[in-house]
Amino acid sequence: MAVWPLAAQTLSFTPHTVPAGNSPTSVRLIDFNGDNKLDIVVINADGSDTLSVLLNQGNGNFSAPVTGQTGGAGAIALTSGDFNHDGKADLAVVNNQTNNVSILLGNGDGTFRLGSFAATDAGPVSITEADFNRDGNTDLAVVNSLTGNVTILLGKADGTFRQGTNLFVGSAPTGIKAGDFNGDGIPDLAVANGTLGQQLVYIFLGNGDGTFRSGGTATVGFEPFALVAHDFNHDGKTDLAVANLASNNVSVLLGNGNGTFQPAVNYSAGNGPVSIRIGSFTGDGNADLAVCADVSAEVLVFLGNGDGTFRAPQSFPTGAFCNSLATGDLLQDGRSDIVTATTGGVVVLINNLAN
Repeated sequence: MAVWPLAAQTLSFTPHTVPAGNSPTSVRLIDFNGDNKLDIVVINADGSDTLSVLLNQGNGNFSAPVTGQTGGAGAIALTSGDFNHDGKADLAVVNNQTNNVSILLGNGDGTFRLGSFAATDAGPVSITEADFNRDGNTDLAVVNSLTGNVTILLGKADGTFRQGTNLFVGSAPTGIKAGDFNGDGIPDLAVANGTLGQQLVYIFLGNGDGTFRSGGTATVGFEPFALVAHDFNHDGKTDLAVANLASNNVSVLLGNGNGTFQPAVNYSAGNGPVSIRIGSFTGDGNADLAVCADVSAEVLVFLGNGDGTFRAPQSFPTGAFCNSLATGDLLQDGRSDIVTATTGGVVVLINNLAN
């Protein structure tokens, strides 16, 4: 167990619930209408196969939600990118029941039109984006829990994708994140294996043409569920932070710069951590972490020390089971705020830390 220095700064947040759809999940913060303000998008996991967009009005306020169909069945996760190169944010929505990804093309005002579908393998649950073959187009990597693999979908610049190829992982993978782990300028992949009793993150190193080779595994806590990639200690090498569902902790693994990682340092993270994001809550230039703990219905914020270690977590209740979170500077004041998708709705946490 890690030993933390005392927290040098006490954070506080002003929470308020904003209207969205029913049973919101997989929340993201994206500027959909080009006004340089981060807007909210959430999937509504109520069986309606819809998502809701709330435009940022400033001062922590958001417009009434605009809700539209995702196009598939069992919408469970999403990511964004400009898939057709028109300068407007698009969405890729993972459909767990129809085993595909819906590509929703942005109209530039917070609304979308269905562009295409991209087939995955069975039981897709998570997605990440990067330019895997260095052709200037955004590509996708989708984790398929039932078939234990990852589908690589290469973008064609017009909002469509080539037929996918699969990377075998095994068991029931859950989370995925792209990052350059060996410093060659080519995106790699880290995949969390969330199977009961497992403690592994699989590393796949990119070849630069959309294919990957095995980079080995890294040992973390039990049932790793979600992960992020960032340079936490300012050494120019990409590190990992992993939320472990069964062991109720976060594993931080510092990168060696060659696709391998130092042994994990673990930090307690409430009960049932299921979502993790990077933030800058104090504006000190060090990366912080925010973790959504489902069972204990709280967000835990870990302030970074800049050397790859983190201070004791500060806890903020969400009032209901927390199943996803996003971080971003909603007020454009240089400090990250938090948006959580809970069983009670979308809760916005505005950072009160003074400059």
